[in-house]
Amino acid sequence: MNQVHVQSDPAGRLVISGQPKELDNPWGVTPFKKVVSLPSRIDSHQTSAVVTLHGQLFVRVPYETPDV
Repeated sequence: MNQVHVQSDPAGRLVISGQPKELDNPWGVTPFKKVVSLPSRIDSHQTSAVVTLHGQLFVRVPYETPDV
């Protein structure tokens, strides 16, 4: 996989997409895009993601904290 992109926006959507380095690869990995609607407003500036050596994707999406 060349890169996995994880983006979030204040409307509460999380977009995960990726493109393999080679389209004809031995693992059968194809380009993908997944959009997930989250139940509440998120803090898009604090969203983070990491891919492990085993190919697991972990995404941290904190909720927006109201100004008091």
